[in-house]
Amino acid sequence: GNTHLTFEPHILAIHNTLRKNEHPLWDFFEPLTKDTLMLNWAARFTLAEFGAESFGDAMTSVGTGQFMQLIRNRWEKYDFFQYSALPDELEMRGFDQDFEFPGYLFREDGMKLWNAIGEFTLDFVNEIYSSDDSVAADTQVQLWAKETAEQNTGAVHGFPRLISDRATLARIMQTLWWVCSGLHAAVNFPQYDYFTYVPNKPLGARAGMRQYLDESNGKSEWIYDNVMPDYNATRQTLQVARILTIPSEHCIDTLTDHYKDVKHGLRSYEKFLDKLEIIGDEIEDRNQVNKKAGRAVYNYLHPTRVPSSIDI
Repeated sequence: GNTHLTFEPHILAIHNTLRKNEHPLWDFFEPLTKDTLMLNWAARFTLAEFGAESFGDAMTSVGTGQFMQLIRNRWEKYDFFQYSALPDELEMRGFDQDFEFPGYLFREDGMKLWNAIGEFTLDFVNEIYSSDDSVAADTQVQLWAKETAEQNTGAVHGFPRLISDRATLARIMQTLWWVCSGLHAAVNFPQYDYFTYVPNKPLGARAGMRQYLDESNGKSEWIYDNVMPDYNATRQTLQVARILTIPSEHCIDTLTDHYKDVKHGLRSYEKFLDKLEIIGDEIEDRNQVNKKAGRAVYNYLHPTRVPSSIDI
């Protein structure tokens, strides 16, 4: 919900304004939008399908209707920057940089990526626009903002209805790329590691706590026999988790050919690649230290593993 569905109205607004008019910003957004609408369409007939034999009803305790309601409730509270810009989202949850929390590697690696993406987007914007006034005067950018924010089109709450300066435009682009790259990688790719040992994170339960109290006689084995998903549900969970975590072939460090083919952004992207290499080296060094110390490693935000779009 925070990535696939959240990003969909942005893709449509970008397509209807920037892409149709061959705007220079499309050079930036093209790799970010790859395959997402197709995957969302497929999910509507599989993972999020309504029906007697739907995946959500068969595999989860709450069912498709209820987990879609949870997504809807989240969307009704959604604010573009507060929920999708990493520093704002961390602060909203009480985990900003002022809160000491050693070992919160999502924050540690995520902020490095976030800052690198921010430098790239600002460089890209400055390549196209010479002043804030030139941004404010760009009618296609204003149409894009309007289509994204207006209630009868994109309805993205908190998205600026008017983009009047380069800094605001760059932060919007930074936030959008974070959603479809780092954020999606962090929530998607750990699924196989969490779900493949089913007791660690079962999707559903076949019995409730009241039955445990009444029938188990205090034996923990009762949970495995009566609560945990059965063989067929477990097998399907493993299959789906494996498919959903197949590594992407289009990561954020593999876009050189794209930027060589388009008119804008190559120099800015090459500078971005240098930042990504440093981040990758820092993650590898830290993971080696943690592995030797018997602590868990965290690879999900290594730049070579972060897709450039929501393509799985």
